[in-house]
Amino acid sequence: MSGKVYAKFTIEAVLVMPIVLFTIVFVIYLSFYLYDYCRIQAITDLLLHRAALNLKHEADIAEGDIFYDEIGRQGVFYQAFGISESKLNHMESFLADKLSKGLLATEVTDINVSANMLKVSVCVEGKFLIPIKGVAEMLFKERTVKVEAERELHNPANTVRMSEVVLDLGSKIKDLSEIKENLESLRRLP
Repeated sequence: MSGKVYAKFTIEAVLVMPIVLFTIVFVIYLSFYLYDYCRIQAITDLLLHRAALNLKHEADIAEGDIFYDEIGRQGVFYQAFGISESKLNHMESFLADKLSKGLLATEVTDINVSANMLKVSVCVEGKFLIPIKGVAEMLFKERTVKVEAERELHNPANTVRMSEVVLDLGSKIKDLSEIKENLESLRRLP
């Protein structure tokens, strides 16, 4: 009778062990995925924070240092002409450098940084690599990691400067009140 008990345990182990091993592998790769996703998100947030400073003022995006001497040399409409391509390229290379180290199972495939006067947007795409053949299809339907983030640029000093220029310029235009009345009458038309 004791032989039947051992056979019973062997059959149960044959049925249960694959499920246990699959669960362990799943948890390990899920933790790799979550770690890589959180790391990409953290580095993206760091870039957005530094980019907000860099786009308002001249700054070193890698170190986060602001060049205060350059602020006084900026004109009133220094941001109205758009964000330079070199600043965007510098931000992309900063992201690529930071993301090249420390990811466990993700290969970054695309980095896109765009910015205008009001906001900065970042999109990082990567491929989640699983070395065990067949496990990738069972665990993850899509093996892509995509992090998108954006941050609005808040520059109250620039807004005040631009408003002052517009208000000052508006007060010097002749017949402005007549133009305003004509626009109001057009708005009232059915």
